[in-house]
Formats: sequence, structure tokens, C-alpha cells
Amino acid sequence: MNHTFHISKNKSNLELRSHIVRCIREFFWDKNFLEVETPLIVRYPGQEPNLSPMKVDIRDELGKIFRGHLHTSPEYTMKKMLASGFKNIFSICKCFRNEESFGGLHNPEFTMVEWYRVSSNIFEIMDDVEQVFAFVAEEMQTVISNLKLENNYQLPITNYQNSFVRMQMRDLWKEVLDVDLDDYLNRDKMFELCVQKKYNPKEDESYEELFYRVFLNEMEPKLREIGNIIVYHYPAQMAALSKLYDDDPRYAERFEVYVDGMEIANAFSELTDAGEQLKRLQDEQEERRRLGKEIYDIDMEFIESLRNMPECAGIALGVDRFVQVLLGCKNINDVLVLPMSKLFSS
Repeated sequence: MNHTFHISKNKSNLELRSHIVRCIREFFWDKNFLEVETPLIVRYPGQEPNLSPMKVDIRDELGKIFRGHLHTSPEYTMKKMLASGFKNIFSICKCFRNEESFGGLHNPEFTMVEWYRVSSNIFEIMDDVEQVFAFVAEEMQTVISNLKLENNYQLPITNYQNSFVRMQMRDLWKEVLDVDLDDYLNRDKMFELCVQKKYNPKEDESYEELFYRVFLNEMEPKLREIGNIIVYHYPAQMAALSKLYDDDPRYAERFEVYVDGMEIANAFSELTDAGEQLKRLQDEQEERRRLGKEIYDIDMEFIESLRNMPECAGIALGVDRFVQVLLGCKNINDVLVLPMSKLFSS
């Protein structure tokens, strides 16, 4: 494979990508966020059952080997910074996830922008999402006119002002399936629903696996029709690192952002209960064991840091997918200098 040809073919996209990343930074600088850098190599990876961290062996000057991992996101380190007294912070960094597709919407090495607001909740983060889309799209109109790109290049979408629909997960299920999600908040009931819909679920599947059988088959097509949507208040079983909703603890203060059916961001009102977080990570260890995946030690320093972490909300937004959306690219390869599919092709 001629790498130079791939880069040349996507030169305009890559040039515009650089400007988009600059605009993202300017958005957060204007809002008085502090940009921070976190190590890409960590000792303890996260426990997410569906993620596979990349191992790294590091040798010191005496040849002693230390096992580390390339981080799947900067989340744990940024939360330790919040616990140490940092306020509103953001990071634009590389993240790494093994066993991912090469191309389409995935690349094992990708770029994330992650940010946290103290004394905040998911609804303020939703405002940030809407505003960063609107700001960057508007700024890029000026960039494109000044660059005078060939073929009268135009952004596929030029205005994101007030373009996002906000919908609770419960309302989405009601609208699409005429199903009351309140009745399907335990594994047995969700299993029955999957059997009823002839998805042939396995007896040992988790609630989340069953949930996504329904969601991916019946919700995502609807999301593509809606266009830009923020779906919030996920079932408590899928809370991950988020706190539960005060008014209805059967649901979590979590949301995801979809653009034309593409998931682009995941956000939480952050859990600050160290004991509850430890229990959840232990449950995830057991889920990894059930799935036959490697089990990792829990980062107890992270658990202890939660005791000092302020009330806050945070989000991870995929920069590559953000660029794809703004430039109308269907394949992530078209916005990367050397994607894995090209780097390792014969």
C-alpha cells in the first residue's frame, strides 16, 4: 500500500481536521477551561467489559520490566486531578482500544476530547455539546472560504444552532416500540422481551447485552431519522461511572450523543461515592470473567480520589467522528493520516 497516496487523497480533509481541532481548543479556552495533559501509559486500565486495553512492557535502565497499558480514555487521571483541586478541565489526546474494527467508525488508535465541569450536571454538559457543534461549524465556514479549497468545497451541514433533540431513554422506547421501559428494568423482563422479539438471547446474557439487542435493532434506525439527538437517563444497570438520578434512582444520569445514528459522545453526572464505585468495578470484573476476558487489578488510588472529588459532570467525545460528521465522511480512514487498515496492509 502506498501510504503517500492515501495521505494525498485525503489532504483536504486532513487540513480541515487541523482547523477543527484548533476550533475545539478555542471553544474551551473561551469558556475558561484549562487544557491538561495526562499520561498515555497507565498502570491500571479500566474494567469496562466491552473494552480491551493494549498492553505495554516498559523496562527501566536495569532491564526490570513493568507492565503498563495504553489508556482507553484519560478519565481516571482527569478525575484524580479534579480530586487534587483542579476545576473545569479538558484534554485532547490519543486513546487506544484493542480488538476494534479497522475502518468504518473505528480505529484502534483514535482521538478524544474529554472535559469536566465542577459543580455541574449532565444538562450543562448537553449545553456544551450543542454549543461546540455550533461554534466549530460556524468557524469552519470562515476557514473554508479563506482556504479556497478546490471544487468549491462546502460543509455538508453549516448550522447546528438548536439542532439537537433531547429525549429521555424511556420516551424513546415509548415512541419507537410503544413499550414502557419502566417495566423492563430487570434482566428477566428484558430477557422475556428479547425472546418475544425472536432475538434468540442466550441464558447467561447480561442486562446490558439484552438491552442493546433491542436498542441496536430498533432504536438506532429511528435515531438516524431524527438526525441530531441527545438520549439521556439510561437504566441504572448501565450507570458505569455515573451517579443515579435523584428523582428516580432506577435510572442513571448518563447521556449519549448521536448524529445521524452515529454515537459520538458519552457523558455522566459523575459518581463520587467511593464505596459504590468500588462495588461497580468489582461487578465489572465479574462480567469480564464471564466473558472470558482478562481481569485487571482495580486502581485503588482512583477509588480513594473519589472521596475528595467535587460534584461534577464530564463527557468523552470522539474527535475523529466529530470531524467525520462536519466533513460528511462515512469512513474514519478518510480523516486519519495513517489508519490501521493502511498502516498494516500488505
